[in-house]
Amino acid sequence: MPRRVVVEGTDKVGRRLELLTQEVFAAVRREVKRTALDIQGRARRNLNRASRGKGRRTSDTGRLANSIAIAEEQDGLDARIGTNLIYARAIEFGFPPGYLQRMPPVDAIQGWVRRKLGVKDAKEARSIAFAIARTIKRKGTKAQPFLFPAAEAAKRGFRTRLRRAVREALKRATRSA
Repeated sequence: MPRRVVVEGTDKVGRRLELLTQEVFAAVRREVKRTALDIQGRARRNLNRASRGKGRRTSDTGRLANSIAIAEEQDGLDARIGTNLIYARAIEFGFPPGYLQRMPPVDAIQGWVRRKLGVKDAKEARSIAFAIARTIKRKGTKAQPFLFPAAEAAKRGFRTRLRRAVREALKRATRSA
């Protein structure tokens, strides 16, 4: 003869599990967002820091720093931090000698020459920019990492904060249900 087992209180267990899941997901989302903002801020500071103690900033116009954006995935459990500017890769990783097939754009360097070197004459600025572009093509550029070090620095605190946030979310969920 088959026996029948009746379990009571499954709806209460289901509600507790749902609350537990919601609390943990919310805690993880908060920490992901907090860490993404931390990485963004660190990367921007890295770009604006004085380079090599010579009083010069890595950044010229601030355009690269301002372009660093955060893209959250739909569930909020993942975030990407980066920029859409073409030259960001050249700054982050540099270029080895002979890597570039063509010279970098002289027009962009000409603007830099006028701003940084204070050259007023357009013809002279273009001439200097051309020489710089040719040197970059031949000798490459030194890496000036800004994003990777920011992510590495933020990663250390993220793990600790995430564990703490999940632990606290579990405590809240078990108390309130």
